[in-house]
Amino acid sequence: MTAPHEEMACQTCLSPLNTLGMPPTYIHPTHLATDGHEPAPIPVSQLDAVRRSCDFCGDPYPIWTLHGGEVTAIAIGPTTGLVQDFGDSWAACAACQTHIDEGRNDKVIDRAIRELGLTHQHARQRIEELHLAFLNARLPGRTLITTTTWPATTITAAELPKVRDRLTRFYRGTDNLPATLGITDTRQQIAAGLERSHLYWIDNDFTDLAEHAAGQLPDVHISRDLIPSANGILIWPRPVTHRQLTAASWTDATHGRTLVLYRSVGGGLHGKPLQRLREQVGSLAPASATHLSEQHVIPGDHPAAALVATWLLIAQQTAEVTTTRVDKAVAKTYARTNRPVPELRIVRIRGHRTPSGSDGQPTPGSQERSQTSRFWVSGHWRNQAHGPGRSLRRPVYIHPFLRGPDDAPIKLSTTVRMLRSHQTKPQDHK
Repeated sequence: MTAPHEEMACQTCLSPLNTLGMPPTYIHPTHLATDGHEPAPIPVSQLDAVRRSCDFCGDPYPIWTLHGGEVTAIAIGPTTGLVQDFGDSWAACAACQTHIDEGRNDKVIDRAIRELGLTHQHARQRIEELHLAFLNARLPGRTLITTTTWPATTITAAELPKVRDRLTRFYRGTDNLPATLGITDTRQQIAAGLERSHLYWIDNDFTDLAEHAAGQLPDVHISRDLIPSANGILIWPRPVTHRQLTAASWTDATHGRTLVLYRSVGGGLHGKPLQRLREQVGSLAPASATHLSEQHVIPGDHPAAALVATWLLIAQQTAEVTTTRVDKAVAKTYARTNRPVPELRIVRIRGHRTPSGSDGQPTPGSQERSQTSRFWVSGHWRNQAHGPGRSLRRPVYIHPFLRGPDDAPIKLSTTVRMLRSHQTKPQDHK
Protein backbone atom coordinates (compact mmCIF):
# COMPACT_ATOMS: atom_id res chain seq x y z
CA MET A 1 0.00 0.00 0.00
CA THR A 2 1.39 3.41 -0.97
CA ALA A 3 1.91 5.78 1.96
CA PRO A 4 -0.09 9.02 1.71
CA HIS A 5 1.78 12.09 0.54
CA GLU A 6 2.68 14.58 3.26
CA GLU A 7 0.62 17.74 3.01
CA MET A 8 2.55 20.54 1.37
CA ALA A 9 2.16 24.31 1.43
CA CYS A 10 3.70 27.13 -0.55
CA GLN A 11 6.59 28.67 1.37
CA THR A 12 5.97 32.00 -0.38
CA CYS A 13 2.29 32.55 0.50
CA LEU A 14 1.85 29.83 3.19
CA SER A 15 -1.16 28.36 1.34
CA PRO A 16 -1.73 24.56 1.23
CA LEU A 17 -1.20 23.14 -2.22
CA ASN A 18 -3.31 20.74 -4.26
CA THR A 19 -1.68 18.00 -6.32
CA LEU A 20 -2.07 17.49 -10.03
CA GLY A 21 -1.31 14.18 -11.73
CA MET A 22 1.13 11.44 -10.75
CA PRO A 23 3.87 11.87 -9.74
CA PRO A 24 2.27 14.91 -8.10
CA THR A 25 2.76 18.43 -9.36
CA TYR A 26 1.87 20.99 -6.69
CA ILE A 27 -0.50 23.81 -7.63
CA HIS A 28 -2.28 26.60 -5.78
CA PRO A 29 -6.01 26.04 -5.16
CA THR A 30 -8.08 27.41 -8.03
CA HIS A 31 -10.07 29.81 -5.78
CA LEU A 32 -6.91 31.36 -4.28
CA ALA A 33 -5.85 34.76 -5.58
CA THR A 34 -2.05 35.01 -5.82
CA ASP A 35 0.43 37.42 -7.36
CA GLY A 36 1.27 34.80 -9.97
CA HIS A 37 4.27 33.26 -8.18
CA GLU A 38 5.14 29.63 -8.74
CA PRO A 39 4.40 27.22 -5.85
CA ALA A 40 7.37 26.63 -3.52
CA PRO A 41 6.41 23.36 -1.79
CA ILE A 42 7.36 22.81 1.86
CA PRO A 43 5.89 20.28 4.33
CA VAL A 44 3.11 21.86 6.41
CA SER A 45 4.66 20.35 9.55
CA GLN A 46 7.60 22.76 9.18
CA LEU A 47 5.44 25.91 9.26
CA ASP A 48 4.28 27.80 12.33
CA ALA A 49 1.31 29.36 10.50
CA VAL A 50 -0.52 28.20 7.39
CA ARG A 51 -2.80 30.32 5.22
CA ARG A 52 -5.57 27.78 4.91
CA SER A 53 -9.04 28.41 3.62
CA CYS A 54 -12.24 26.46 4.08
CA ASP A 55 -12.34 23.72 1.43
CA PHE A 56 -16.10 24.13 1.20
CA CYS A 57 -16.61 27.90 0.87
CA GLY A 58 -13.15 29.51 0.75
CA ASP A 59 -13.45 31.30 4.13
CA PRO A 60 -9.90 32.35 5.19
CA TYR A 61 -10.29 31.19 8.83
CA PRO A 62 -10.94 27.43 8.94
CA ILE A 63 -11.12 25.80 12.37
CA TRP A 64 -11.57 22.05 11.83
CA THR A 65 -10.01 19.31 9.71
CA LEU A 66 -12.57 16.69 8.66
CA HIS A 67 -11.83 13.26 7.21
CA GLY A 68 -14.02 11.69 4.56
CA GLY A 69 -14.08 10.28 1.06
CA GLU A 70 -11.08 10.61 -1.23
CA VAL A 71 -12.11 13.22 -3.79
CA THR A 72 -10.45 13.28 -7.22
CA ALA A 73 -11.54 15.42 -10.15
CA ILE A 74 -10.76 14.18 -13.67
CA ALA A 75 -10.86 16.47 -16.69
CA ILE A 76 -10.70 14.61 -20.02
CA GLY A 77 -9.89 16.43 -23.24
CA PRO A 78 -9.50 15.25 -26.84
CA THR A 79 -5.79 14.53 -26.43
CA THR A 80 -5.07 14.25 -22.72
CA GLY A 81 -6.56 14.14 -19.23
CA LEU A 82 -5.87 15.97 -15.98
CA VAL A 83 -6.29 14.50 -12.50
CA GLN A 84 -6.58 16.88 -9.53
CA ASP A 85 -6.49 15.27 -6.09
CA PHE A 86 -8.52 17.11 -3.42
CA GLY A 87 -7.63 14.49 -0.82
CA ASP A 88 -9.62 12.91 2.01
CA SER A 89 -8.97 15.68 4.58
CA TRP A 90 -10.87 18.94 4.18
CA ALA A 91 -10.72 22.12 6.22
CA ALA A 92 -14.01 23.56 7.46
CA CYS A 93 -14.76 27.05 8.77
CA ALA A 94 -17.00 27.62 11.78
CA ALA A 95 -20.05 28.47 9.65
CA CYS A 96 -19.76 25.40 7.40
CA GLN A 97 -19.08 23.20 10.43
CA THR A 98 -22.26 24.50 12.08
CA HIS A 99 -24.29 23.39 9.03
CA ILE A 100 -22.50 20.02 8.96
CA ASP A 101 -23.21 19.46 12.67
CA GLU A 102 -26.89 20.11 11.98
CA GLY A 103 -26.89 17.65 9.06
CA ARG A 104 -27.65 20.41 6.54
CA ASN A 105 -25.33 19.57 3.65
CA ASP A 106 -27.61 21.61 1.40
CA LYS A 107 -26.75 24.74 3.41
CA VAL A 108 -23.04 23.94 3.11
CA ILE A 109 -23.42 23.92 -0.68
CA ASP A 110 -25.57 27.07 -0.68
CA ARG A 111 -22.93 28.88 1.35
CA ALA A 112 -20.16 27.71 -0.98
CA ILE A 113 -22.01 28.95 -4.05
CA ARG A 114 -22.69 32.31 -2.41
CA GLU A 115 -19.20 32.86 -0.99
CA LEU A 116 -17.41 31.72 -4.17
CA GLY A 117 -19.62 33.90 -6.35
CA LEU A 118 -20.75 31.03 -8.59
CA THR A 119 -24.15 31.69 -10.15
CA HIS A 120 -24.23 29.31 -13.13
CA GLN A 121 -26.34 26.19 -12.54
CA HIS A 122 -23.66 23.98 -14.05
CA ALA A 123 -21.14 25.30 -11.51
CA ARG A 124 -23.52 24.49 -8.67
CA GLN A 125 -23.91 20.92 -9.90
CA ARG A 126 -20.13 20.40 -10.02
CA ILE A 127 -19.66 21.92 -6.54
CA GLU A 128 -22.45 19.74 -5.18
CA GLU A 129 -20.87 16.61 -6.66
CA LEU A 130 -17.47 17.40 -5.13
CA HIS A 131 -18.82 18.30 -1.70
CA LEU A 132 -21.22 15.39 -1.41
CA ALA A 133 -18.52 12.96 -2.52
CA PHE A 134 -16.62 14.01 0.59
CA LEU A 135 -19.49 14.58 3.04
CA ASN A 136 -21.38 11.35 2.29
CA ALA A 137 -18.28 9.36 3.21
CA ARG A 138 -17.25 11.54 6.16
CA LEU A 139 -15.65 9.68 9.06
CA PRO A 140 -16.38 10.38 12.74
CA GLY A 141 -14.17 12.84 14.58
CA ARG A 142 -12.42 16.06 13.68
CA THR A 143 -9.11 17.79 14.40
CA LEU A 144 -8.66 21.37 15.55
CA ILE A 145 -6.67 23.50 13.10
CA THR A 146 -4.04 25.32 15.14
CA THR A 147 -2.05 27.05 12.40
CA THR A 148 -4.68 29.65 11.45
CA THR A 149 -3.81 33.24 12.41
CA TRP A 150 -7.15 34.81 13.31
CA PRO A 151 -7.95 38.53 13.56
CA ALA A 152 -6.83 39.92 16.90
CA THR A 153 -9.25 39.74 19.79
CA THR A 154 -8.93 41.21 23.27
CA ILE A 155 -9.30 39.01 26.35
CA THR A 156 -9.93 41.10 29.44
CA ALA A 157 -8.89 40.19 32.96
CA ALA A 158 -12.52 39.58 33.91
CA GLU A 159 -12.84 36.96 31.14
CA LEU A 160 -9.77 34.97 32.19
CA PRO A 161 -11.54 32.46 34.51
CA LYS A 162 -14.05 31.58 31.77
CA VAL A 163 -11.28 31.34 29.16
CA ARG A 164 -9.37 28.96 31.44
CA ASP A 165 -12.46 26.80 32.07
CA ARG A 166 -13.32 26.50 28.38
CA LEU A 167 -9.75 25.56 27.52
CA THR A 168 -9.76 22.92 30.28
CA ARG A 169 -13.03 21.49 28.95
CA PHE A 170 -11.59 21.28 25.43
CA TYR A 171 -8.54 19.34 26.64
CA ARG A 172 -10.87 16.89 28.41
CA GLY A 173 -13.07 16.53 25.32
CA THR A 174 -12.92 14.18 22.35
CA ASP A 175 -11.99 16.57 19.53
CA ASN A 176 -8.49 15.84 18.27
CA LEU A 177 -5.36 18.00 18.31
CA PRO A 178 -2.71 17.78 15.57
CA ALA A 179 -0.11 15.11 16.36
CA THR A 180 2.64 17.63 15.51
CA LEU A 181 1.90 19.53 18.75
CA GLY A 182 3.19 16.56 20.72
CA ILE A 183 0.64 16.84 23.57
CA THR A 184 -1.89 14.19 22.53
CA ASP A 185 -0.83 11.91 25.40
CA THR A 186 -0.65 14.70 28.00
CA ARG A 187 -4.01 16.41 27.45
CA GLN A 188 -5.49 15.20 30.73
CA GLN A 189 -2.39 16.27 32.63
CA ILE A 190 -2.54 19.74 31.06
CA ALA A 191 -6.25 19.99 31.91
CA ALA A 192 -5.57 19.06 35.54
CA GLY A 193 -2.79 21.66 35.68
CA LEU A 194 -5.09 24.34 34.28
CA GLU A 195 -7.62 23.62 37.02
CA ARG A 196 -4.90 24.33 39.60
CA SER A 197 -3.33 27.21 37.71
CA HIS A 198 -2.70 30.73 38.90
CA LEU A 199 -4.26 33.30 36.55
CA TYR A 200 -2.09 36.13 35.22
CA TRP A 201 -3.34 39.00 33.07
CA ILE A 202 -0.63 41.30 31.69
CA ASP A 203 -1.57 44.94 31.16
CA ASN A 204 -0.91 46.80 27.90
CA ASP A 205 2.20 48.70 28.94
CA PHE A 206 3.83 45.63 30.47
CA THR A 207 3.00 43.71 27.27
CA ASP A 208 4.78 46.38 25.21
CA LEU A 209 7.80 46.11 27.49
CA ALA A 210 7.86 42.29 27.37
CA GLU A 211 7.59 42.19 23.57
CA HIS A 212 10.37 44.76 23.18
CA ALA A 213 12.57 42.83 25.61
CA ALA A 214 11.80 39.50 23.89
CA GLY A 215 13.21 40.85 20.63
CA GLN A 216 16.72 40.88 22.14
CA LEU A 217 16.42 38.06 24.66
CA PRO A 218 19.65 36.10 25.31
CA ASP A 219 19.68 32.35 25.95
CA VAL A 220 18.04 31.70 29.34
CA HIS A 221 18.32 28.76 31.76
CA ILE A 222 14.82 27.95 33.00
CA SER A 223 14.89 27.20 36.73
CA ARG A 224 12.07 26.69 39.23
CA ASP A 225 12.59 30.06 40.87
CA LEU A 226 12.08 31.85 37.55
CA ILE A 227 8.59 30.45 36.92
CA PRO A 228 6.04 32.42 39.00
CA SER A 229 3.90 29.38 39.95
CA ALA A 230 3.88 25.60 39.54
CA ASN A 231 0.88 25.80 37.21
CA GLY A 232 -0.32 28.92 35.48
CA ILE A 233 -2.05 30.54 32.53
CA LEU A 234 -1.00 33.97 31.32
CA ILE A 235 -2.87 36.28 28.95
CA TRP A 236 -1.51 39.20 26.97
CA PRO A 237 -4.25 41.72 26.00
CA ARG A 238 -3.12 41.68 22.37
CA PRO A 239 -1.16 39.26 20.15
CA VAL A 240 2.63 39.46 20.66
CA THR A 241 5.58 38.82 18.33
CA HIS A 242 5.25 37.80 14.70
CA ARG A 243 3.74 34.50 15.88
CA GLN A 244 0.67 36.42 17.12
CA LEU A 245 0.57 34.69 20.50
CA THR A 246 -2.17 35.64 22.96
CA ALA A 247 -1.60 33.30 25.90
CA ALA A 248 0.61 30.66 27.46
CA SER A 249 0.09 27.94 30.05
CA TRP A 250 2.57 25.86 32.00
CA THR A 251 1.83 22.61 33.81
CA ASP A 252 3.89 20.82 36.44
CA ALA A 253 5.03 17.53 34.88
CA THR A 254 7.49 14.74 35.52
CA HIS A 255 11.03 16.13 35.40
CA GLY A 256 9.94 19.62 34.43
CA ARG A 257 6.93 21.41 32.96
CA THR A 258 4.81 21.31 29.85
CA LEU A 259 4.60 24.73 28.21
CA VAL A 260 1.87 25.50 25.67
CA LEU A 261 1.58 28.70 23.63
CA TYR A 262 -1.79 29.83 22.25
CA ARG A 263 -3.37 32.03 19.60
CA SER A 264 -6.85 33.46 19.98
CA VAL A 265 -9.60 32.04 17.77
CA GLY A 266 -12.98 33.32 16.65
CA GLY A 267 -12.12 36.93 15.79
CA GLY A 268 -14.63 38.30 13.29
CA LEU A 269 -17.27 35.59 13.89
CA HIS A 270 -20.84 36.37 14.91
CA GLY A 271 -24.06 34.59 15.77
CA LYS A 272 -24.37 30.83 15.97
CA PRO A 273 -20.90 30.01 14.50
CA LEU A 274 -19.25 32.12 17.23
CA GLN A 275 -21.45 30.62 19.94
CA ARG A 276 -20.66 27.06 18.82
CA LEU A 277 -16.93 27.81 18.63
CA ARG A 278 -16.90 29.23 22.15
CA GLU A 279 -18.81 26.20 23.43
CA GLN A 280 -16.69 23.60 21.62
CA VAL A 281 -13.23 25.16 21.73
CA GLY A 282 -13.27 28.40 23.70
CA SER A 283 -11.14 31.45 22.93
CA LEU A 284 -7.69 29.86 22.56
CA ALA A 285 -6.08 27.26 20.31
CA PRO A 286 -2.67 25.69 21.05
CA ALA A 287 -0.03 26.90 18.60
CA SER A 288 3.05 25.07 19.91
CA ALA A 289 4.17 23.07 22.92
CA THR A 290 7.48 22.40 24.66
CA HIS A 291 8.58 20.25 27.59
CA LEU A 292 10.87 22.22 29.89
CA SER A 293 13.27 20.07 31.89
CA GLU A 294 15.13 21.47 34.89
CA GLN A 295 17.77 23.97 33.76
CA HIS A 296 16.36 23.79 30.24
CA VAL A 297 17.97 26.41 27.99
CA ILE A 298 15.55 28.55 25.97
CA PRO A 299 17.33 30.23 23.06
CA GLY A 300 16.55 33.87 22.39
CA ASP A 301 14.68 33.04 19.16
CA HIS A 302 12.48 30.35 20.75
CA PRO A 303 8.70 30.64 20.15
CA ALA A 304 8.32 31.14 23.92
CA ALA A 305 10.69 34.13 24.04
CA ALA A 306 7.85 36.55 24.88
CA LEU A 307 6.74 34.36 27.79
CA VAL A 308 10.28 33.93 29.12
CA ALA A 309 10.83 37.71 28.88
CA THR A 310 7.56 38.23 30.79
CA TRP A 311 8.68 35.74 33.47
CA LEU A 312 12.04 37.48 33.81
CA LEU A 313 10.42 40.90 34.13
CA ILE A 314 7.99 39.59 36.75
CA ALA A 315 10.90 38.03 38.67
CA GLN A 316 12.74 41.36 38.87
CA GLN A 317 11.40 44.55 40.39
CA THR A 318 10.06 45.74 37.04
CA ALA A 319 6.76 43.97 37.78
CA GLU A 320 4.01 44.92 40.17
CA VAL A 321 1.65 42.00 40.67
CA THR A 322 -1.65 42.78 42.39
CA THR A 323 -4.07 40.06 43.42
CA THR A 324 -7.78 40.72 43.09
CA ARG A 325 -11.01 38.74 43.23
CA VAL A 326 -13.14 37.91 40.23
CA ASP A 327 -16.44 39.68 39.69
CA LYS A 328 -19.62 38.53 41.43
CA ALA A 329 -21.09 36.69 38.43
CA VAL A 330 -17.99 34.52 38.04
CA ALA A 331 -17.86 33.93 41.80
CA LYS A 332 -21.48 32.69 41.77
CA THR A 333 -20.71 30.32 38.88
CA TYR A 334 -17.86 28.77 40.83
CA ALA A 335 -19.97 28.56 44.01
CA ARG A 336 -22.71 26.64 42.17
CA THR A 337 -20.17 23.98 41.16
CA ASN A 338 -18.52 23.89 44.62
CA ARG A 339 -15.19 25.15 43.31
CA PRO A 340 -12.98 27.67 45.10
CA VAL A 341 -13.25 31.16 43.65
CA PRO A 342 -10.04 31.93 41.70
CA GLU A 343 -7.86 34.98 42.24
CA LEU A 344 -6.66 37.11 39.34
CA ARG A 345 -3.11 38.40 39.27
CA ILE A 346 -2.80 41.65 37.31
CA VAL A 347 0.76 42.35 36.17
CA ARG A 348 1.76 45.98 35.61
CA ILE A 349 4.97 47.96 35.28
CA ARG A 350 6.28 49.11 38.64
CA GLY A 351 6.98 52.82 39.06
CA HIS A 352 10.08 54.09 37.26
CA ARG A 353 13.40 53.24 38.85
CA THR A 354 16.53 55.17 37.96
CA PRO A 355 19.31 52.82 36.80
CA SER A 356 22.45 52.84 38.87
CA GLY A 357 26.10 51.92 38.47
CA SER A 358 27.47 51.36 35.01
CA ASP A 359 23.96 51.28 33.49
CA GLY A 360 22.54 54.37 35.19
CA GLN A 361 23.81 57.28 37.19
CA PRO A 362 27.50 58.11 36.90
CA THR A 363 29.84 56.53 39.41
CA PRO A 364 32.57 58.52 41.16
CA GLY A 365 35.41 59.28 38.77
CA SER A 366 33.44 58.32 35.66
CA GLN A 367 33.76 60.20 32.38
CA GLU A 368 30.13 61.36 32.58
CA ARG A 369 31.17 64.18 34.92
CA SER A 370 32.88 65.84 31.98
CA GLN A 371 30.20 65.13 29.38
CA THR A 372 28.43 68.15 27.87
CA SER A 373 25.33 66.35 26.58
CA ARG A 374 22.99 63.51 27.42
CA PHE A 375 22.13 60.58 25.15
CA TRP A 376 19.66 57.73 25.20
CA VAL A 377 20.80 54.20 26.07
CA SER A 378 18.44 51.63 24.56
CA GLY A 379 16.75 49.02 26.71
CA HIS A 380 18.89 45.90 26.99
CA TRP A 381 19.53 42.73 28.98
CA ARG A 382 22.36 42.44 31.51
CA ASN A 383 23.43 39.29 33.37
CA GLN A 384 22.93 39.52 37.13
CA ALA A 385 24.48 37.21 39.72
CA HIS A 386 22.07 35.17 41.87
CA GLY A 387 21.71 31.82 43.60
CA PRO A 388 24.09 30.05 46.00
CA GLY A 389 27.18 32.19 46.48
CA ARG A 390 25.88 34.37 43.60
CA SER A 391 27.37 31.77 41.28
CA LEU A 392 24.48 31.74 38.79
CA ARG A 393 23.57 34.34 36.19
CA ARG A 394 20.14 35.53 35.09
CA PRO A 395 19.25 38.19 32.49
CA VAL A 396 17.85 41.41 33.97
CA TYR A 397 16.23 43.96 31.68
CA ILE A 398 17.56 47.53 31.89
CA HIS A 399 15.00 50.12 30.77
CA PRO A 400 15.94 52.83 28.25
CA PHE A 401 17.50 55.76 30.11
CA LEU A 402 19.39 59.00 29.61
CA ARG A 403 23.12 58.92 30.29
CA GLY A 404 24.91 62.13 31.13
CA PRO A 405 24.71 65.11 33.49
CA ASP A 406 21.17 66.02 34.55
CA ASP A 407 21.52 69.63 33.40
CA ALA A 408 23.06 68.80 30.00
CA PRO A 409 21.01 68.98 26.76
CA ILE A 410 19.90 65.78 25.05
CA LYS A 411 21.98 64.92 22.01
CA LEU A 412 19.72 65.66 19.03
CA SER A 413 21.29 63.13 16.70
CA THR A 414 20.24 60.23 18.93
CA THR A 415 17.39 57.98 17.84
CA VAL A 416 14.95 57.62 20.73
CA ARG A 417 13.13 54.29 20.99
CA MET A 418 9.93 54.50 22.97
CA LEU A 419 7.56 51.71 23.93
CA ARG A 420 4.08 52.20 22.55
CA SER A 421 1.32 52.88 25.04
CA HIS A 422 -2.18 51.93 23.90
CA GLN A 423 -4.88 54.51 24.43
CA THR A 424 -7.62 51.97 25.07
CA LYS A 425 -7.00 49.73 28.06
CA PRO A 426 -9.16 46.72 28.92
CA GLN A 427 -10.90 47.13 32.24
CA ASP A 428 -9.72 44.76 34.92
CA HIS A 429 -13.17 44.51 36.55
CA LYS A 430 -15.01 46.08 39.36
